[in-house]
Amino acid sequence: MKILTRYVSIELTKVFLITLSGMTAMMMVVGLVQEAIRQNLTPLTILQLIPFVLPNALCFAIPGTILFATCMVLGRMSSSNEIVAVKSMGISPMAVLWPLLIMAFVLSIVTVYLNDMAVSWGRRGVYRVVLNSVEKTIYAVLHSQRSYQNGRVAIFVDDVRDELLVHPVVHIYGEGGQGDFQFSAESARLSVDPEKDVLVFSVKNAVANLSEEGLNAVLPDGDLPIPLRNATRRETRDESPSNLPLRVMRQQIQQQNDRNDTQRRKLAMQAAFQMLGGDFVSLTHPDWPALIGGLVGGQERVYRLQTEPWRRWANGFSCLCFVFVGAPLAIYLRRSDFWNTFALCFIPILIVYYPLLMFGVGNAKSGDLPPPVVWLGNIVLLLIGWILIRKILRN
Repeated sequence: MKILTRYVSIELTKVFLITLSGMTAMMMVVGLVQEAIRQNLTPLTILQLIPFVLPNALCFAIPGTILFATCMVLGRMSSSNEIVAVKSMGISPMAVLWPLLIMAFVLSIVTVYLNDMAVSWGRRGVYRVVLNSVEKTIYAVLHSQRSYQNGRVAIFVDDVRDELLVHPVVHIYGEGGQGDFQFSAESARLSVDPEKDVLVFSVKNAVANLSEEGLNAVLPDGDLPIPLRNATRRETRDESPSNLPLRVMRQQIQQQNDRNDTQRRKLAMQAAFQMLGGDFVSLTHPDWPALIGGLVGGQERVYRLQTEPWRRWANGFSCLCFVFVGAPLAIYLRRSDFWNTFALCFIPILIVYYPLLMFGVGNAKSGDLPPPVVWLGNIVLLLIGWILIRKILRN
């Protein structure tokens, strides 16, 4: 029994590690290329991003890789009649399945941890690396192309001499097409102040364009700071539940509930005073829908905060659910062609699991269903796997 367990464990580990290396490398390349295109990054900056992109790549690679390794090892054993030989010696096929299930359970815990690390530490690390490279990236792009555009900033120059921008024209676009700002200068230098989170233009003989009518204002020589987020494609959603670590979720829920309660009391008091004073005009003021909309948005944030931990744990334990279905199915199919076995295992999982997961996440975030509904896809896979396991134990 121990020899069989050790044999299955070693074979599964070898296939898993080799496949995981290739899958992770491929996903990291895709992720780094996407980030490099979005941020106009230099090769050195791309290398610095590797540690921060790795957890996210592993989160996507591990579930599919453990399913592939399971299909390959058990498919080969079943097609070679090794499972039949095990049963003929009076040994239950569960002796083959237990090492896979235990490994999948451990990998599920690891995946949950990596998922949490990827959205908290990984994304913040990517942003820090991008910020630290903004100055070098802008200079490198301006040297070669004489123009740079990223985020809400566009820079055009006639020439770049060492670190001196000759006749720069800078456009800073506001949100929603409002608050646009443009200035030009005889020369300028760039620098980054990470502590203040600003990109500084040290300008000389600068003129700002204040309006579309052509009104200009002379700017004093010196530093002109702009927020660094304007010069990158950073998503301004640091407090989004999907970017928060699991350890702060409970605190965030409590704080948001407190804010919602305070807002409800304020609106109730305001409405009561207006009704008591007979100020019915104020009760129908256009500001009321916006105030109520803010309260609705606060409650929606609570739903999202409550859903996020369930979603991450469900995503992590997809490893166990995939193996729970793939292992008995690979034994039942008895095919030596592991690619066909993997396809026959993964396609039903793809059709069943991910739609149910999206259904659960969408309804939980909207508050229509409780957060545990996120596990619906996992539960369905576990039930299917249990039926398949019982079938191979009987036959």
